[in-house]
Amino acid sequence: MREVTKFLPTYKNIWLVSFPMIIASISETVVVVTDAIFLSHYGMTELAALGIADTIYALSLFFILGFVDGIQITIGRRAGEEAHKKIGLIINQGFYILSFISMLMILFILFVLPYITFKIFQSQDIHQAVALYLNIAIFGLFFHALNLALSAFYVGISKTKVFIGATIVLAITNILLDYFLIFGHYGFPEMGIAGAGIASLSAEIAVFLFLFIDILRRKYIQNYGLFVFEKLNFPLIKTLTKLSLPVSMEALIQSLRWFLFFLIIEQLGEESLAVATIIFSCYLLLQIPINAFSETVCSMASNLIGQKDEKEVAQLVSKTIKLSYIALIPMLLALAFFPEYVLAIFSSEEALIQMASAALFVIMITTIVAVPADIMASTVAGTGDTMVTFFIELAVSVSVLFYVYWAALVAGYSHEYIWIGELIGWIVCLSLSWLWLRSGYWKRLNI
Repeated sequence: MREVTKFLPTYKNIWLVSFPMIIASISETVVVVTDAIFLSHYGMTELAALGIADTIYALSLFFILGFVDGIQITIGRRAGEEAHKKIGLIINQGFYILSFISMLMILFILFVLPYITFKIFQSQDIHQAVALYLNIAIFGLFFHALNLALSAFYVGISKTKVFIGATIVLAITNILLDYFLIFGHYGFPEMGIAGAGIASLSAEIAVFLFLFIDILRRKYIQNYGLFVFEKLNFPLIKTLTKLSLPVSMEALIQSLRWFLFFLIIEQLGEESLAVATIIFSCYLLLQIPINAFSETVCSMASNLIGQKDEKEVAQLVSKTIKLSYIALIPMLLALAFFPEYVLAIFSSEEALIQMASAALFVIMITTIVAVPADIMASTVAGTGDTMVTFFIELAVSVSVLFYVYWAALVAGYSHEYIWIGELIGWIVCLSLSWLWLRSGYWKRLNI
């Protein structure tokens, strides 16, 4: 049976593609959030260290995320053209690239990074806790890279329901192993933050096995030519590299922004770093539907351009923004009316909850601005204009870090004022993305 991979930007189709991706976005967030919840009940040092460890892990993904976005954009274009065998070729060559990059980053985190962090961290207890987590969790980078490539394949062909099952597998694996290994329940050793690292690694392996079995079951290997490992296709690798490098640099800038953000907060003390980790976890939860709809826009904008149907891109953006707000309303209402209950999930300490409450309100306002900003920025990426998305992210990161450094270390403001930096960043992102899309200059590109 011939697969149909063209996309029509109706509300129904956008939702059908995006809803499983909301579930998938939960899978990307559930590891961070569940680790934070369990470690908040284990120790403040471990909770504080997790925020930095997660930003370092995210930083190690920058090349991988860039190539995955390049793969996804290219797959979306070929899906719009219904060139199915070329989709398999893109994924197969992508596996070569991603495997090589992930192994290099694992070696860097294990053998180079400790010499850097030893010099820049104020607290050596934080340094040791970060190392305990990363020395185990970083091996999940290899499987994480493969999972992202397979996710790009599913998104590119608009078959995203598999993400629901993958998320369930990841959540159950991570939560159970966190419970067993952090605290040492049911005869397991008490490992603290190292147990969280094992849980994260195991969850990535479980998701890869789940996706691989699904590919076998649905006969995607035959239909698309997946896992046919031929010799390196240098023209295709050159195309992917040209498309992906700006996105990689964008991911690097974004990850470095969060690392520097937490490094600035670390200068304020362990308690402030713990509060920042709690707020960051809540922020990630609010970003779940936004990230899902943004991924849909990125891939489907490329699909529509592949169909020579550029005029539908504006409708796609408008409808996706509306659906994003609808999906966010329940979460925003829960945080607005019951903030203390949400924060109590992460900590039972009244002092931490008090410090986090005001910043939580700032994050809610920031999220409202983030919806159109992120979707428009993802549309720019979907056009293939990845160099522009890099410069947008650069402008955003410079704006955020300049403000956060001043607010935290110069003016000495409290947490809610420090987190205004994120709001400033999204305003910059929205303005620049809207201006670029309105210009129509992206129509010059041919991928």
